[in-house]
Amino acid sequence: MEIKFFNNDKERWKQEYEIRCKVAKLISIPSDSEVLDVLVGYADFSRVIVKSHNVKVTAIEIVDEDIKEAIRKIKKEKLQDKIKIIKMDATNMKFPDGTFDYVVNFIGWDDLIAFSGINAVEKVFSEMVRVLKKNGILLITFTPELKPVNYIQKMDKELEKFMWGGTKKSLPEKFFLDLFKKYNIKLLKKKILKTEKRINPKDGKGLIKWFCKDYPRWYPKIRFRSYNEIINKFGNFIDKYGIPPLIPHIEVLIGKK
Repeated sequence: MEIKFFNNDKERWKQEYEIRCKVAKLISIPSDSEVLDVLVGYADFSRVIVKSHNVKVTAIEIVDEDIKEAIRKIKKEKLQDKIKIIKMDATNMKFPDGTFDYVVNFIGWDDLIAFSGINAVEKVFSEMVRVLKKNGILLITFTPELKPVNYIQKMDKELEKFMWGGTKKSLPEKFFLDLFKKYNIKLLKKKILKTEKRINPKDGKGLIKWFCKDYPRWYPKIRFRSYNEIINKFGNFIDKYGIPPLIPHIEVLIGKK
């Protein structure tokens, strides 16, 4: 099997940006729309949305470190008048019913499960639907649970499980489709986007080292393995195959309330 690697982080970030742009262009948003972005992290998708559609976005995130970095990036791109980032628990939003014309999300569900448990997924989804106006558009993206079909995919799963202590979990497409049905969201469009290249061994180890250094500070409830523990167990595999990209395979579901 031929393994294709990103040459460097810059090339990988460029492809991640292009994927976000492709997702943003799957919907058409009038400039006077009220838009909410949920589980925003560094607000990467929020910034793409405002530039793709010339709209203003309300972005919510609960993690302080993510909010700080999001604000830094928003200021760097001079988008302060376009994006309002608010610290808020997505399982209990403080917005009235039917506030937004569009409610969007770009991945983050597996992290939510790791930090808050699987029950939090439906709580967030139900809140997204609640604050969406009648006839409003809902867009979510997620990394679907896929059964490993070869050695590399099997080892990728084992590496993730070891790093996160088994707390991080992807969900199957059926899980989200069932939520669409339960909350009376009419499915309008479904799209799958894949990244074929992997993160090369050097950059992969650097990314793992960053995770091991920062994530235990940000998320003390999660039992992260140390960098040395990970490399002792998976170093040979990483040296040969690298690690999967952060956006390896995503599915987009678009629906109408």
